[in-house]
Amino acid sequence: MEDPDNSAQKPAATAGSRKSGVLKLPLANRCGPNKQGRTNDESNKNPAKSRSIRQSLWYALYFPQLSELSESQQTQILTELAGLAENVSATVSFHSQALVCEIRSTLRYFDGIDNINSKLQSLIVPALQNRSLGDSFLYAASPTVSGSLLLARSGHNALVYQKENLRSALGKLSVDVLDLQKEQRRRLHSMGVRKIRDIWRLPTEGLHKRFGSNFVNSLSKAIGKSPEPTRNYIPSPEFSASYDLPNEVENLHYLLPIIDEILIKLRDFLIQRDLSISRLRLSMIHEKRSRTEIDIGLRQATRQGDHLLLLIETHFAQLVVPAPVVGLELEARQFDAFLSESDTLLTEKQVGHVSKINSKNLDQFMEQLHARLGDDALKSINTVAEHCPEYATQQLNYTDKKAEISAAGVATNPRPFWLLYAPIQLTLRGSKLYHREAITLISGPERIETYWWSGQDILRDYYIARDQNGSRLWVFRERRGKRNWFLHGYFS
Repeated sequence: MEDPDNSAQKPAATAGSRKSGVLKLPLANRCGPNKQGRTNDESNKNPAKSRSIRQSLWYALYFPQLSELSESQQTQILTELAGLAENVSATVSFHSQALVCEIRSTLRYFDGIDNINSKLQSLIVPALQNRSLGDSFLYAASPTVSGSLLLARSGHNALVYQKENLRSALGKLSVDVLDLQKEQRRRLHSMGVRKIRDIWRLPTEGLHKRFGSNFVNSLSKAIGKSPEPTRNYIPSPEFSASYDLPNEVENLHYLLPIIDEILIKLRDFLIQRDLSISRLRLSMIHEKRSRTEIDIGLRQATRQGDHLLLLIETHFAQLVVPAPVVGLELEARQFDAFLSESDTLLTEKQVGHVSKINSKNLDQFMEQLHARLGDDALKSINTVAEHCPEYATQQLNYTDKKAEISAAGVATNPRPFWLLYAPIQLTLRGSKLYHREAITLISGPERIETYWWSGQDILRDYYIARDQNGSRLWVFRERRGKRNWFLHGYFS
């Protein structure tokens, strides 16, 4: 039987010469498995050859039309196409304007490379047409990733089945298929190098000096002499589970056991993928009514089903549904990497007399309050880089993303945590200040002058005062007009 590698590289028609726009590999019937589960050129009499046949076979799909798009657009399109290529291969890797699939493991399932090619054509061509990217792509297959890419870029409809024949097949290609810089191309042209085989005739040491180690290593990878790492496509995780109730349910608390079972499935899903979740949506389905949806956002990602069930139960306490519930659907909206936390080795009593707050428990407590009180009930306080005390802090909703950003630096001078909404004018009798009773200045002044550009400029001298009960006050005196005194805040 004829060895398929003896004619492993055959010239292909150009992309526009076929109506389908997809080139057909001519040797599929020679490399696919036969009915006995063996490839046609496999020989039991030659174990060495049999071992070489079992090496990987990489199928490259090259999309020259992507060169006109931005890098972000190329990444988006290749990610979409990689999801389609997963129908024929469990290993899909990204490359410049190309995808590469490992198809050795699926040859038997699809009964040959010709069927793999037809499958990819039926999936990828419509996707390209939907994006107005034509109806063609170039491809080739060989035992190395780089070799397949070079063959595909050349436009050759080629199948190189054995690694020992790859050097000869690649040597016939033009150097234009190599990913070279402009200066490197100029040097090769001035040296009279037109084909890749001309490069292999040159001394390796000279190539290192003239073109660098990356150039030499790329050629070594193409013929399988050097390993080549790949960036494989990993599809985004998705989780959605639904349940049809046998009877209509009006009391929402009767749904909790069913939701608990769904959350167990979600937890197993997250554990298998080493993930946690920070946002999910519970939908309650009604007859002839729109769904009732509960969006749950978590401050800290988790996969604890008990905590999620408690949050849903808390939402149920405040929820009134417009109609009986006939079905449930739980959908994961945002996944996060799982970060485990170790419990303390010693108990709190053994650590000492100072109690410690577990930040994880605090986040869970705040999430429960948020579920019970609503979106706008919980606030966080952030500092702002402003000199004027009235504008140096801001209140944010607990779920606001800005609340997670590190606060701006604050002044090193003492500042009270409790500022009055509007300063209270103090009474000056003789040389004594009064706020219900006499107060005494103990430090200051700190001069603040700002907002002169707004027409409401602030000119103040701030002092720290103390009343007769020992409480510390933050007072200021205006530096213009009647120069009145005001109480602006209390120290804790």
